[in-house]
Amino acid sequence: MARIETTKIRNIALVGHEGAGKTILVEAFLHKVGVLTRMGTIKEGNTASDFDQDEREGGKSFSCSTLSFSYKDVAFNVLDVPGSSDCVGDMLTALRAVECALICVDATSGVKVNTRKIWQEAEKLGLPCCFAITRLDAENTNYAKTLAEIQELFGDRCIPALWPDGSASSFSKVFSVVEPPDGAPEEVSSLNESLSEAVVEADDALMEKYLEGEEISDEVFRSTFTKAMLKRVLFPVLVAAGEPQVGLEETLDFLATFAPNPNEVERKGMAGEEEVVLDPDNGFVGFVYRTIADEFVTRISYLRVLSGSLDSNTSFVNRRSGKSERIGGLLKICGKEQNPVEQGVCGDIVAVAKVEDILAGDTLTDDKTKITLPEIKFPTPMCSLAVRPKSRGDETKISTALKELVADDRTVAVRADAQTGDLVLSGMSDVHLLLMLKKIKRRRKVEVETTPPKIPYMETITKSAKYVEYTHKKQTGGAGQFARVFIDLEPRERGAGYEFADKIFGGVIDQTFRPSVDKGVQSKMAEGVLAGNPVVDVRVTLVDGKTHPVDSKDIAFQIAGREAFKKAVLLCNPVLLEPIVKLEVVVPQANMGDVMGDLNGKRGRILTSGSEGNLAVVQALIPLGEVQNYQAGLKSMTGGEGSYTMEFDHYDIVPPLVHKAIVAEYEKEQEQK
Repeated sequence: MARIETTKIRNIALVGHEGAGKTILVEAFLHKVGVLTRMGTIKEGNTASDFDQDEREGGKSFSCSTLSFSYKDVAFNVLDVPGSSDCVGDMLTALRAVECALICVDATSGVKVNTRKIWQEAEKLGLPCCFAITRLDAENTNYAKTLAEIQELFGDRCIPALWPDGSASSFSKVFSVVEPPDGAPEEVSSLNESLSEAVVEADDALMEKYLEGEEISDEVFRSTFTKAMLKRVLFPVLVAAGEPQVGLEETLDFLATFAPNPNEVERKGMAGEEEVVLDPDNGFVGFVYRTIADEFVTRISYLRVLSGSLDSNTSFVNRRSGKSERIGGLLKICGKEQNPVEQGVCGDIVAVAKVEDILAGDTLTDDKTKITLPEIKFPTPMCSLAVRPKSRGDETKISTALKELVADDRTVAVRADAQTGDLVLSGMSDVHLLLMLKKIKRRRKVEVETTPPKIPYMETITKSAKYVEYTHKKQTGGAGQFARVFIDLEPRERGAGYEFADKIFGGVIDQTFRPSVDKGVQSKMAEGVLAGNPVVDVRVTLVDGKTHPVDSKDIAFQIAGREAFKKAVLLCNPVLLEPIVKLEVVVPQANMGDVMGDLNGKRGRILTSGSEGNLAVVQALIPLGEVQNYQAGLKSMTGGEGSYTMEFDHYDIVPPLVHKAIVAEYEKEQEQK
């Protein structure tokens, strides 16, 4: 394979809300350029993008697919990014691996919730964007309405660069607005003027020439067009329909001509404490945007070469782990097809296999180029399940499978809950978790049982108690046990933790037994007093006591410490603390009232509410226990059109009625044991 020139590479992220036609569009591209002899369909489950078994069965994309192909003299790397909010991790990394986002908007349903999030992330990165109106061939579609919605939400600099000859059954071809052909509709000529003005505004000197009527060469116009996209003062709107294969060549021509090449985008990294601009001609720097264990449980890592080059059968350093990793051959990827290549040049996308310790978001370099790329902040997964294997002896299998899931998806987390004893799997939603469980079963042949994880409540006190006494006395046939302690107990500020103070004077408790009291107190704190939850943010002061010359021993003072602490807690107006999360909900405007009412009914406190076009955004603080299964309720309220994110904010006191119910449930569980 001939060496690819960086200026001839186009890295494009195909993004948009779930169901916006991305997968069929790239399938049509592959058929157009001759990679496929027959187009696959979502219904048949045979598209190049959705080759994973879960995707074929589910009829939608669950992970980012890489599709590399050549068109004319340009090398395209298209990333088909899933549109579900469950797959936000893939979106975050994919946008950092490309120079242009092609945002697909389905003409049958318009702009949807997740498109807004994609736009915001692209804006944050300063990433050039185009729009592609898809499925314009479907019944009851209206191009003008869809275009108006895009412009309302994302600005009037969303200007058509391709124009359709109609909508629905009237849609059969598109016209270039950049170079209007003979016979183009009148709208195309007027749009050409608007587009040209938007382009030349990106360059003051060119604007002056344009206003004076001077001739502008095609090459200057092309480079300035790209400059306008790079400065995000122009967002061209294209039209392409995958299944009838309309607008494909025009869209590919547009991207090949005007989408930025890798050399036209400045990339930065950190060399120690100093920010540096990556030099394409310097040492190797690569960005990992996806890792996956394939059906044979071989790990494949997809990376974008940002500077220098990477040769096959060499090594690189993972700047996260500090490890040097030896690699074999490099691969060019088109769906599940893998073709060996000798080198990944600057700007290209390649894959490596069988390197275990690589995560999406990692920076790879050669051993001399000590640069790290900006860290990606992935959302905290807050939807959880407690998991355990159905069969004894499968603990190792499930542990291995869970590690693989975490390595594949940076929005999946696994933890052993020391408080509840659960192995907790967390993801972005209940649908996301269900997908993870299917992967465990398929890859490692492990059947699992699941239950909702226990809410991590905590216990604390709200007032002080002085000189609380407990005497432990046990007399058996042999040596006895004796310990007497007096403690003071007082609350500390939230988050201050536990403090033990020894204020014994005169040796009433031997020095060797005082740590035993502390140990006993801490063991009871871990168990809890009210409902089996850890006690936090208290100060225990050992103030008095008594030692027996024969019967006092370590275990006796541990027991006395435990029981004195329990007795003192019950005197100090104990309360339960519950985790409060910050919830952001994005829904269609029509559902805003229902969502706010529902959150209020769940003890939520609305922080902000507002509108962005046809979308409503509500932020609230709400107890985690009230929204553990929020996905199902939101889906029901919005017909699947709502999405949400949440992150831990703080702990707060549980209201009396809820407190009473939690304690009663705990006591019932204890009776049944």
